Amino acid sequence: MNDLKCKVMKIKVIILFLFVFSLCACFDDKGNYDYREMAEITIENIPELIEVLGSSDHIVVKPKVISPSKEEITEDNPNFEFNYKIELKAGGTIVSGQRWVDLNPMKKLYLDTLAAFVANTYVGWFSVMDKRSGVQTSAMFEVKVASPTYEGWMILCDEGAQKRVRMDMISVISAERTVPAYDILTPLGLPELKQAAGIGFYPTLYSNPSDIIYVMSGEGTFKIDRETFKTDASWDINNVDFVIPRVGENVIFYTSVNGSNAAGALACLCVTDVGNAYAQVLDYGGAAFEYPVNTSARGATPEYRVAPYIGVSLARPGRSSTALFYDVDNQRFVGWKYGSDADGMQILTPVPDPDDALFSFRAGMELVYMESTRYSNGLVYAILQDDAGKRCIYGINMSGNGFVQEAKYENLNAPDFDKATSFAFHSQFPYMFYAVGNKVYLHNLGTNVTYPMDNIALGDNEEVTMLKFNLYRQCSLADLSNQSDEFMARQYELMVGSYNHSASDNNGGRLGFYPVDGVNNSVTKRTEYEGFARIKDVVYRERR
Repeated sequence: MNDLKCKVMKIKVIILFLFVFSLCACFDDKGNYDYREMAEITIENIPELIEVLGSSDHIVVKPKVISPSKEEITEDNPNFEFNYKIELKAGGTIVSGQRWVDLNPMKKLYLDTLAAFVANTYVGWFSVMDKRSGVQTSAMFEVKVASPTYEGWMILCDEGAQKRVRMDMISVISAERTVPAYDILTPLGLPELKQAAGIGFYPTLYSNPSDIIYVMSGEGTFKIDRETFKTDASWDINNVDFVIPRVGENVIFYTSVNGSNAAGALACLCVTDVGNAYAQVLDYGGAAFEYPVNTSARGATPEYRVAPYIGVSLARPGRSSTALFYDVDNQRFVGWKYGSDADGMQILTPVPDPDDALFSFRAGMELVYMESTRYSNGLVYAILQDDAGKRCIYGINMSGNGFVQEAKYENLNAPDFDKATSFAFHSQFPYMFYAVGNKVYLHNLGTNVTYPMDNIALGDNEEVTMLKFNLYRQCSLADLSNQSDEFMARQYELMVGSYNHSASDNNGGRLGFYPVDGVNNSVTKRTEYEGFARIKDVVYRERR
């Protein structure tokens, strides 16, 4: 009996010994095979930073995974699984309460997926998992998603025969990359509108009001969200910026009087398509526009109509507290002035002639065009036409508190100037550019000589629809010393918008950028973009 017990005991000891030995062997095998291999896997070709345009570009990653034996692990290896996920760098939820999003539900090695995320900075994770052990090796990368509306040239267009209002954009993603984006406001809530008028842009460092962007048309004017560009019927200018609702008129011109405060403007001014002008005096806490100011008494019935132009000084920093309008009924210049009298800032006053007048502010002519510049510390150019169709140019300096007559240009040696439909005045040189059909001319106001811009080459079926210089407004670029010379030079490039009438769709618009040579009276093309509708206005969306 004792011998039997001893034999049983010996068998149990042997079994226990074999079990322990087997278990150790398994651990040794796993350590020698799985753990060591995963620890030595390397991941290459993962970029540190990927910059993409949201809802436009794809996030693309093509890693190279190397095994301990220095062999490449390919996607068809059944022992491995590949994963990608993304989360906000600063933390928080991305969408629908999720803190991270799976970018690779198919578990593929290479990633190529639409960057369908709002503008922000994200952290991406790539991992390789050995399905036999569950052990993972990972690498991370950063994804910077930019909005197509974040920064760049906003391009307001008329589309097709119906002149549907459409905003396109040349989005600035980085200093090295710009991307055209088309019809960006339709999916963001802009109502169906006709007859584009212009873009109203008032940049400010104040939090209230913050930067203001308006889309102006012959069927209504709408504010758009400065960050997302979203809008809807509730953002009609009548609802958000007018104390007295206007009936039967639409804002078609909007600007600001910036004064000397780099943080914000003294006032915002606008003109409607029926010829009424309005003033919002921001420096006095004015929350909105009220009654028309084209009158001699505050709140009275308008006494005349004004042209859809407002002249202000664009010198930086601003040194002006005045604005210039034109009374089309009495064919005279009228002015607005900032001051201590609240009633006085809600009326316009005829501009008196000085004793040594170069011309009369009671011009007695039709105003064809008026443009604000930075030339001579804030010169406003006005093109006027007499009853015989002859045109001349007045230069009125808006610096300080006055309306100073600085120049008068008559008998211009400018071919077809009386037929010109688009104009632009330079802020560094005494140059006027004008367009007739598909031809662009440079007129030197100092020498009275005109130069055809033959290198602005447009086809027989093209016409110039816009000439413009986009001067940066100082409020949103508070520290200009931090901007590159190349960036600052952009504001002095001639922008030429043209349309090709032979285009088979509604996208025959082109926008060219031309640096101006102030020595040789010439321009050279830097770049151009295509695919727009008929360009009406272009404004650079500045960022702080």
